Amino acid sequence: MDYHWKNVKPYIILNCASSADGKIALPNRKKIELSNTEDFERVHNLRAKCDAIIVGINTVIEDNPNLTVNEKYASGPNPIRIILDTNYRTPQNSKILNGESETIIIIGDKTVDRKLPNVKTFRCGKEEINIENLLQYLNQLNINNILVEGGETVIWSFLEKKLFNELNIFISSVIVGGKETPSIAGGKGFLDRKKILNLELNKFKQIGDGILLTYSKSNN
Repeated sequence: MDYHWKNVKPYIILNCASSADGKIALPNRKKIELSNTEDFERVHNLRAKCDAIIVGINTVIEDNPNLTVNEKYASGPNPIRIILDTNYRTPQNSKILNGESETIIIIGDKTVDRKLPNVKTFRCGKEEINIENLLQYLNQLNINNILVEGGETVIWSFLEKKLFNELNIFISSVIVGGKETPSIAGGKGFLDRKKILNLELNKFKQIGDGILLTYSKSNN
């Protein structure tokens, strides 16, 4: 799979999988596999092409992901794991502490640091992580290509500030339902019709029994 990075530092790809009704988990917030085998191959190839991968602490707590390249689906170097964890709630049994890839936990300016294995920390923001300052920091580390895999709060923070180059959504052929079920973009949402984020659909592709939609920001 060939990816052509634009001359932007860093180049940011938001990636997620959802049900046909836009849900990313079960109503009780438990993880559900929405990607099929073909999409897992796409995602892991994408991980191998990126310098870093970003997720929020809720994803770490609820899903306990490894955030590395699974040899079952792809080959290549593991990305640097960036965890947005303002209050430093990372559990001691988290897979991200396994030392398989460099890991940086982004914490609040006044948060008490902890001694966790195989990680370093960076302070960036008060009540919540300052995404703009974080990207400046990552740029200083020569991190040029970033994959943001969520969850809903993190995806929203990048969408709200329009800090992305691509938005990839794999749509699974299932319905989950539920008024409180986590969706692609959480947060407070756009409360004014004039301020909503307009996207440009660049391409779509059937992947097994699902479909991949690739968007960029619209100039309109």
